[in-house]
Amino acid sequence: MNATKNEIIQRLEIIPNDKLREVLSFLNYLVWKTENPRTQEDIEWLERDLSGLDNYEPYEWQEGELQEGLPVKFIAETGKIEIGV
Repeated sequence: MNATKNEIIQRLEIIPNDKLREVLSFLNYLVWKTENPRTQEDIEWLERDLSGLDNYEPYEWQEGELQEGLPVKFIAETGKIEIGV
């Protein structure tokens, strides 16, 4: 085992039991992040300038459009949302 893993194990020994759930949650997040790396599309979306969003009119949802589980897709070229795609 390398030195970093040994240090982690030593630290786990002194963490109170009620905090171990937090440690496990964080470790699970790190594993998930390793197994699901960001794609270029994710990076571009996160870096997009959203400062002009308030220039758009609010979308008026129609009755039944907000049903749980109904997929939606935003079409950037037209500014429209497709429901049930």
